[in-house]
Amino acid sequence: MTEVNFGHRHNQEHPSIIDLPHIVVGGQWQMGRGWSAVVEMEYERFHSDGSWQNGFVDNYATNKLYINKEWSEALNVKAGIVDIPVGTTNSGGPALTIYDPYSESALLPMTWHEGGAAVWGRSGIFHYEAGAYVYGAAPLRQSRLVGAASRVGIQTGGGLDVSLSGYYGTTTVGMEQRQGLDLGDSRHVAHVALDFAYLAGGWTIDGQAIASSANSNRSAGVEVGYDVATLMRLTQFSIIPFARYDGVFHVENASCNKWTVGLNATLPLGFTFKAEAARMNPTNEHHKASIDVSIGWQGEF
Repeated sequence: MTEVNFGHRHNQEHPSIIDLPHIVVGGQWQMGRGWSAVVEMEYERFHSDGSWQNGFVDNYATNKLYINKEWSEALNVKAGIVDIPVGTTNSGGPALTIYDPYSESALLPMTWHEGGAAVWGRSGIFHYEAGAYVYGAAPLRQSRLVGAASRVGIQTGGGLDVSLSGYYGTTTVGMEQRQGLDLGDSRHVAHVALDFAYLAGGWTIDGQAIASSANSNRSAGVEVGYDVATLMRLTQFSIIPFARYDGVFHVENASCNKWTVGLNATLPLGFTFKAEAARMNPTNEHHKASIDVSIGWQGEF
């Protein structure tokens, strides 16, 4: 998958932002007898504040690189660089916005991954995952436990999925430490997220509520979109106008509300087009307005 994003941030000294390139390459190798290998690599470069930001190491990530063993649909074990499924976006949810939803990215690492192992599966309408994650070092005695996470949920035949997830771990190593989140002075942090998604009849409705022990931060987000292509019976198209609300509520720092309206369209031959306008209202400063447009392509081989 690749995409180019262009945005404008009103009332800033350097209002333009360009996301180029943004490339995600992934694959899966079925090795037989229930064994498989999964890999996903991502590179994303931003031009903002009048210059290109950071270098290759800061913009590249191996999101997934693990071996999975399947004994049954209800019992799988994976080990390597694995995803941490806390919240909607980190679990592969249906967010319609160009960038990660503000209510999640303000409190959690996005495309969250660490070295470790997890057990996961599905039985009937129930699905689950539980994992433990480590920070590897040489010599091995200097390696340490990063944290642990779990996710449980139900997915009905009517298109509704409701899940509860949580994480507890250190703030001194791993993605919690690297992404510069508001973690306060604590050396450990806990997150709990309740999220849902409804995908049926042309509707995309999803949302989440997150609570974090870091400064007792809270957030909530919800979005609603409808695929108007279903009314016109355009089977090769998906044209979803949507609206979204995100709220981040800090105890010690400023809180913020964000409203977004936009269009998320999937076109023939794997092309995508997205456009959105947003307004943020922080409690400690003037409002912020932005416009973003994205053109992308995704192919499977």
